[in-house]
Amino acid sequence: MPKDGCGNPRGIMMIDIQKLIENGVQFGHQTWRWSPRMARYIWGSKNGVHLIDVSKTAVQLEKASKFLEEVAAEGKQILWVGTKKAAHTIVKDTAERLGCPYASNRWVGGTLTNFSQVKKSVTKLLHFEDVVGNTEKQTYTKKELGVFQKVVNRLQDNVGGVRSLEWPVGALIVIDAKKEATAIKEAGMVGLPVIALVDTNSDPSGVSIVIPGNDDVARSIRVIVDELAEAVARGSAAAKDRKVSAPQQSIAGAKEENYVATGPEEEEEGAGARRPTRARKPLVKGENVGLVVEEPTSRARRAPSSSVRPFTKDRSPNREGGMRPGPRADSSRSAAPRAEAPRVETPKAEAAKAAPKKADKE
Repeated sequence: MPKDGCGNPRGIMMIDIQKLIENGVQFGHQTWRWSPRMARYIWGSKNGVHLIDVSKTAVQLEKASKFLEEVAAEGKQILWVGTKKAAHTIVKDTAERLGCPYASNRWVGGTLTNFSQVKKSVTKLLHFEDVVGNTEKQTYTKKELGVFQKVVNRLQDNVGGVRSLEWPVGALIVIDAKKEATAIKEAGMVGLPVIALVDTNSDPSGVSIVIPGNDDVARSIRVIVDELAEAVARGSAAAKDRKVSAPQQSIAGAKEENYVATGPEEEEEGAGARRPTRARKPLVKGENVGLVVEEPTSRARRAPSSSVRPFTKDRSPNREGGMRPGPRADSSRSAAPRAEAPRVETPKAEAAKAAPKKADKE
């Protein structure tokens, strides 16, 4: 990419560098607390404090703004994270103004990797808010309501900002990559791009777009967050316009598809003429068609055997409630007499027969 005389890429709208300097974005940490991986963004040092190259900050900030605008234009949510004291209020106010989810008090572990469990805490928060809000319909004591209010306050600080979090999430904006290392690690596990404000004492590993700058002063954080918030607002406005225009285009397309010009053939058909039918092609097995007619199997073509007992015209019901079958089709088998098995008498049976004869003789 061609560069200008200052070594900055051409064709990119630069952020006001003077504004960044006035808000103290160039001040880093002490030289002995630096991270060697931030060396490319360090301009030099003065009085034992590293100074950040503000021109690179402006380039990275413009790059992040364009990326966030594209993500917001796609209708994806952007999660803001800033739990340190200097960034707490700024992140909360900005996210609420844009309608984005945020974490401003504490990053709850598993917000990205195990959100189903975090959602349970959100459900609990909504339940207790409903209980505290509808005191007239409840029969709780004053002490119980005070306990419920404490639970609501605690859950509001922890998961109140992520109650509107829905997937897919487009990007993660982090203030102070060192303090929010857990959030950056979770984003890497789920493949979420990360945009972070990184100071000279932080490791930029795992950050997709690094914005080098001072993350300890509120006015420095605000000037960076304001630029990113403007980009998100432009993307959200573009997404809303796209949603509004999409239904209108679909309705117009449906009208065009349903409209059919009436020709001479249709006029004749409307007058009572019969429309010629088109001969249907018979389906053959093996052709690439949706319905395949299979040939009858050998078992289906086989004639019924002679052992089948057909029903006679005399369909009188039997004992079990069914129909009485007729005689077997094979007359030779039915006409043959059944041979009786010889009876074998046991000694006890012979003695029983002989007993009455002895009584008669006596």
